[in-house]
Amino acid sequence: MSFFASQEPHRWAEEYFSGAEMSDVRRTDRIVAMAEAMAATPGGSIPTLFARPYDVKAAYNLCKHPEATPDNVQAGHRELVLSERHTPGVYLLLEETTALSFSGRKPVPGLGPIGHGAAGLQGFFVHAVLGVRGSAPRADAQGSRRPVVDILGLCDQQYDARKPRAPGTPRESSQARKYRERESYTWEHAGQRIGPAPEGVRWIRIGDREADIYEHLRSCQALGHGFAAVLILEINWYRTAI
Repeated sequence: MSFFASQEPHRWAEEYFSGAEMSDVRRTDRIVAMAEAMAATPGGSIPTLFARPYDVKAAYNLCKHPEATPDNVQAGHRELVLSERHTPGVYLLLEETTALSFSGRKPVPGLGPIGHGAAGLQGFFVHAVLGVRGSAPRADAQGSRRPVVDILGLCDQQYDARKPRAPGTPRESSQARKYRERESYTWEHAGQRIGPAPEGVRWIRIGDREADIYEHLRSCQALGHGFAAVLILEINWYRTAI
């Protein structure tokens, strides 16, 4: 099974998104319709995906609905990916935190500061874990590694917005920061949401240097996950701590 299966868009959308957890079946149908339109027109904006203004408005209404969270929209998709990851083999779980920017001088409700916190820099953070089926981590006679076999889809996705500091409020002391939950906890939390690796299956968590977090690596060991942090420095790649 591949997330980018070679099948027509409607069948693909039904397979991956009809299991969305919504309180109204019409919202689930809308999710499937949006997924189908996005598969048929990759990279297209919502206004270009639909011919009828009604469908464009319905898509925007769904996006702002409180139920339209990653956990609810991706529920059926993640179940398929989880089922596939229980098949004996080696799987790479590629994860990264990305800042989505909606910069502008006027604050947008629900967004928070990003980057170095300058005026106009606002958005939120998304931490996503992509599952791929990989070959066993060994080299062939020529010393080259076998390629990744298949992209399965999203294992987990979290989002968060920083709370802006009120004007005139002093910066938090280093002592206070020590005892509050850090943003880096997202990595450890992702592992807890993914769960322990089953018998006969190898899950290897792959991150960049942001993943070099003691608590995250200890959590990987407790859950039976392999782990690797890939550091990029100029044109050289360094891999640590498998």
